[in-house]
Amino acid sequence: MTAHAVNGKPTGYQVLIQEATGVTELDHIERIEDTLRNAIFHSTLDWQTREQLEQGAREALQIITLV
Repeated sequence: MTAHAVNGKPTGYQVLIQEATGVTELDHIERIEDTLRNAIFHSTLDWQTREQLEQGAREALQIITLV
């Protein structure tokens, strides 16, 4: 389940995704986060290191760009 921005403010994971990928549109960031959870790690994100999350975000962006 993707966490949605609260009061228009991105979550911590969404900020990390933005920094790792350069993507700024919240809808796209949420899609990357969903792909991270369901296609890359098949789990919640809280047990991943920052480096794993950054790499996973870049991989998720490649996946959704291909679709």
